[in-house]
Amino acid sequence: MVSTIIHNIGKLVSGDWNRGVLNADAIRIENGLIKNVGGYDEVRKEGADVVVDVNGMTVIPGLIDPHTHLSFGDFSPMQHMVGLLTETLLQGTTTIIDEWLQFEGLPLFYGADVNGVKATALLSLKAYQNYRPGGAMKVFAGSIMLVEGLTKQDLAELRNQGVWRVGQIGGSTNIRDERIILQMVSWARELGYFVSTNLGPGVLPESLNMTPELVSAIKPDKIAHINGGTTAPPWDVVKRAIDGTGDCKVEIIPYGNLKMAMRVFEYLKNTNQLHRLVVGSDTPTGQGYLPVAIHRSILFLSSVCGLDADKAIASATGNVADCYGKYYSGFNVGKIEPGRAADLVVIDSPPGSVGNDALEAIQAGDMIGVAGVFVDGNLVGLRGKDSRPSRRNIKLNEKDLKVTCPDEYLFDPPRFYYRSTGPTYLL
Repeated sequence: MVSTIIHNIGKLVSGDWNRGVLNADAIRIENGLIKNVGGYDEVRKEGADVVVDVNGMTVIPGLIDPHTHLSFGDFSPMQHMVGLLTETLLQGTTTIIDEWLQFEGLPLFYGADVNGVKATALLSLKAYQNYRPGGAMKVFAGSIMLVEGLTKQDLAELRNQGVWRVGQIGGSTNIRDERIILQMVSWARELGYFVSTNLGPGVLPESLNMTPELVSAIKPDKIAHINGGTTAPPWDVVKRAIDGTGDCKVEIIPYGNLKMAMRVFEYLKNTNQLHRLVVGSDTPTGQGYLPVAIHRSILFLSSVCGLDADKAIASATGNVADCYGKYYSGFNVGKIEPGRAADLVVIDSPPGSVGNDALEAIQAGDMIGVAGVFVDGNLVGLRGKDSRPSRRNIKLNEKDLKVTCPDEYLFDPPRFYYRSTGPTYLL
């Protein structure tokens, strides 16, 4: 078992909406989990195999993207792009949740049928159970779309196989009768499914117009891209959906209508409901690409809307964990606390920023520099391609780790792999 200490942390962002920045400068990791968070003198008592000095930079939980439309493997057929998930990992998004997969001949859209959506849910679930893009990224794929003819037995069979989410209702369905949707949702709730919905008219010819009354009756766990994907509903529709759905999470995406996103933010702020905020990307689709989508969401909330940077980060970490974790016990990411997976990102203000550290840079609107990405306690990379440089760099067992070669900086930053060779960075 490898034990790791990460210390000399300037600011340690918990990811927890209510705890914010922790009064601690060190983390102890054992067996891939956070064992202790506190002062360096306390954390180092038992010694460690790996000691990472972050040189006064900021450490945050690995970012979570709760709204993607992937394919099978590290490939997006819509844009014919390869390697997008690995790059997203190296930019600091360590966990992804897939609403539903997109690929050629997709049985969720035209000609949607029960066998097609069941097969898609199971295949995507199993495809990512043992596959970690970039050698480390955690992908929670496999959700069921509600289509005409789906039965309670179908949902029960899928639940027994490990499927635990109903994909965004309204994104793709051939059901036109709201009563049928509500019946299926009641079955899903009885079986312990997570449920998300769209709001407003869909972008596809067969998509159902999700009225605020229907969304409120469904009582979703999350309203997906409430600021549109990419066209937002009118404000009165959005407001009625927010008011009618209790404490469900409200998701903002960077490729939606940002004017509506600001209006949603102000309303949640004025009604003391900002804890409902989560951010997602809704990519890789025609509206956008993945690697820094969550960064852009955090920057928008903090620099434009005025949300404290640690809370903007919580909207992409701990708030997402709270939303999904109650449905799946293995969802132990998103917060820096003992017992959670040691998925961490070391960030810093970029050179020339008016911010003295990463949080000040975020609030000023600057893209932060990534200086180290850890998943399950393992260092998986220093930074992504052409990401903003960090003013400082980490030290691993007293050795400086930084990118200096322009080719590495722009095109192929160093990565570290473990599954076959073990923690090779110890060599």
